[in-house]
Amino acid sequence: FDYTAPGVALLRVFEATGDSRLLEAALRHAEYLAGFRKTACGAYVRYENAAIELPPELPPELPLEHAEYSSTKARVEGATDGGPCVFVDCIHFDGPFFAKLYQVTGREEFRELALQNILPQLDLLFDPAEDLFHHFWMERTQRKNGVLWGRGNGWGLLGLVHTLEHFPDEDAGAGRILDVLRRLARRLSDLQDPSGGWHTVLDDPTSYVENSIAAFVVDGFSMAIRHGWLDRGAFHPVVESALGFLFANAEPTGLLAGVSYETFPSTRAEHYRKMPRGAMVPWGQGPLLTALRSYARLTSGL
Repeated sequence: FDYTAPGVALLRVFEATGDSRLLEAALRHAEYLAGFRKTACGAYVRYENAAIELPPELPPELPLEHAEYSSTKARVEGATDGGPCVFVDCIHFDGPFFAKLYQVTGREEFRELALQNILPQLDLLFDPAEDLFHHFWMERTQRKNGVLWGRGNGWGLLGLVHTLEHFPDEDAGAGRILDVLRRLARRLSDLQDPSGGWHTVLDDPTSYVENSIAAFVVDGFSMAIRHGWLDRGAFHPVVESALGFLFANAEPTGLLAGVSYETFPSTRAEHYRKMPRGAMVPWGQGPLLTALRSYARLTSGL
């Protein structure tokens, strides 16, 4: 079900320790990833039978209106087989790992694999009419899912930035990635809510403001500004507003409130609008921590 491994983190620890076993593990993982089949346009297919509208697993103390998610039977019966799909999450998983492996080893094959992963993903998932990412693309219908999900765009944003981070500045293959990054950043800036956050369906102001998105934006924008990929004057105010929103929604315990539960894919915007919030989850707490780290590096000049 889950093909991923923390590839970039693995390589960072290798750099810190010099333990050759970690590099060997990364190389094995790279070989594994390169063995997946591709779509007609060249995108690697990581999920051959994606579950569509699988409800999240919720703790029993949630309000009764979410009771339909509580049993395993309800979860299984609530899902359908979406067939082979390409997800926006993979933009964050794949390109950055191969780009980092290229940086560590200097082997051209990993530069090529980074581009072979991320560029077809951009072709399938980035909507040039909206300058936003769709959550996923379905091979059976050859269509995007039609929902511009906020946290999915966060994954896409970080995938762009983390891939660029490990490429040389003058790399000829990075032009498309940089163009998409700038277009996405402008659109996200335009869609920022007055509160400093973003709606869970980005182009639907009637959907709730979902708090993890602001953490993704602070992290990604701070990194991009620091590297010179985004203009500081235009985007630093967006970061400041989003950071204030995060502070306003971080509880004394350190919990980032208002984070939606695991959101399985759907072609219906209503599925995303109804997703429960209040989760203590890695995709809420992790982005909060990395946002604070990236903002500190931006403002300190490191």
